[in-house]
Amino acid sequence: MRSILVCLLLLFPLTCWAENRLFILQGEEAILEVEIDDEGNARQVRTYRERDLPAVFPARSLEMRNGNILVTYDGQKRQTARLLYRRSHGLTPYGGEPGQATDPDGRRLEMADTERNFRSGSRLYAETGGGHYRDRQHLARVQGLAGNRYRDVFILDDTAFGVAADRIDLLSGDDADTLDAKEALALPGSRLTAATVSPWGEVFVSDDSQPTIHRLRLDDGTLSSNGTLTHPGIRAPGGLEFTRDGELLVANAGPGPDGVLRFEFVMVDFNWRAMPKGGMDLDGKGASDLVLARTVGFVLSEKQTPLIKLSPERAGGHFGISQVGFVLPGKNSEAAIIALVQYDPGGYTPVHYHPDMEQAEIVVSGRALWEVGEFEREVGPGDVIFCPRYAKHGYKVLGDEPFKFFQLEWRHLGNRYQPADKTIRTR
Repeated sequence: MRSILVCLLLLFPLTCWAENRLFILQGEEAILEVEIDDEGNARQVRTYRERDLPAVFPARSLEMRNGNILVTYDGQKRQTARLLYRRSHGLTPYGGEPGQATDPDGRRLEMADTERNFRSGSRLYAETGGGHYRDRQHLARVQGLAGNRYRDVFILDDTAFGVAADRIDLLSGDDADTLDAKEALALPGSRLTAATVSPWGEVFVSDDSQPTIHRLRLDDGTLSSNGTLTHPGIRAPGGLEFTRDGELLVANAGPGPDGVLRFEFVMVDFNWRAMPKGGMDLDGKGASDLVLARTVGFVLSEKQTPLIKLSPERAGGHFGISQVGFVLPGKNSEAAIIALVQYDPGGYTPVHYHPDMEQAEIVVSGRALWEVGEFEREVGPGDVIFCPRYAKHGYKVLGDEPFKFFQLEWRHLGNRYQPADKTIRTR
């Protein structure tokens, strides 16, 4: 089936469906949409300006909320626009209500019904930390109460903090309408601009008075310094964002070769040490803020993407075949391949094997005679055929009905003659 899937990669446009969409605010007049591929390479795919998104600019900061709703703010921290991110349309103005069906994939989860048992029993909805839902909802409430009093707000251990020019305040309130502030940490001479919490619970705060990112931690309820992250390429740092893999992205407001700097982290002496990982050149211009789109899954069906008839030449020696690729690397997945395959009556595939790939087929309809390894048997609906590497296999359709199955593949497993790349990147 390999040759068929190569053809499918050429037939379908490459579209990213995952977290590797980064939105960068450049100056106050443009938002750049950047794709980061599996190798860490960045590629700009769209630019949004006033003509594309009226009434959004000038903008001074960004925020990505639940449901991939991107919110823009002016210099006074007043909301200027709400934008919906969809994989097919990019950013578009959004005026929907929470729970409204705004996408073919279903209702946008700007606010989830946490009373449903499959959410109430989930750690992601019930606990805090690691960007869980409770943290995001708490953050949204505190932001609404804080208004423009703070440059940024973050949640750590279920506690809210506000970032001011040269200090960080502890924020609290007994009811939904009040917010009390108490100084938690003073940093004299600093000009703090933005904060983010790492996957391991450390706070990073940018300081545009110097090429520094402050590292803070919370011990027994007390916020304290945990050193600094310094790098000669940091210039008036602004927005900060951590990827799910623990890579830190830093928006550089000052002009220069790297509008966005990247750092990965390795554990050294029981502490996460920052290691420079290069940057993104924005044509010598700076970036004031950045946010990542959240990872989404998707539901596909034959109704949306119907089968495509392939000639034997185009199908690489498979006869009487139609196929559609639902999941493909580079299109909407990091590694998985899932395809719907149908053979006409009389169709067949000559016996062959794969040295670097395993396959599984789940029969949907019809019948076929299947050779798999050292056995031959008839298969029909509900049967699952599994072919390890080097297991010979081939099949022909039985009867007058088409034979249809789902194809799953794990490719590039390597073999002793052509070993796969086993490089491991430590975060």
